[in-house]
Amino acid sequence: MLGIEKYDNLKEVIPNLMPVLRDAIQSEFLEIKKINKECEKYIASCNHFPELTKAEYVIFSQHIKKNEHKYEMFVFIDAEGNMVRHVTGAEMELYGLLDSCANLHVSEEYVEQQTHCHDGECRH
Repeated sequence: MLGIEKYDNLKEVIPNLMPVLRDAIQSEFLEIKKINKECEKYIASCNHFPELTKAEYVIFSQHIKKNEHKYEMFVFIDAEGNMVRHVTGAEMELYGLLDSCANLHVSEEYVEQQTHCHDGECRH
């Protein structure tokens, strides 16, 4: 996906996001999801990690195998992109805690590129 950004409004929606995280999300190395704050798991997690009440999003790797999640680091950020807390996969699981980021718009270039790609191979 050389030079093609996945989200065309990421910088505007989450302005304080560290450039390294923004670039990793745009290149699909990392994934960003909105936190479902009504989820029982989120509410319980806030009891263990009170800082999470400020978090709006979580950034994580979608490429880590399920049996290796305990080694993963989740980055929780607020609505502006400021870091709230890091939590490891050994400390909590994200399953059932995530929603899509309806406020992020997938770029037309990205969609066009995806129509030409299948299983990591792109045809131009």
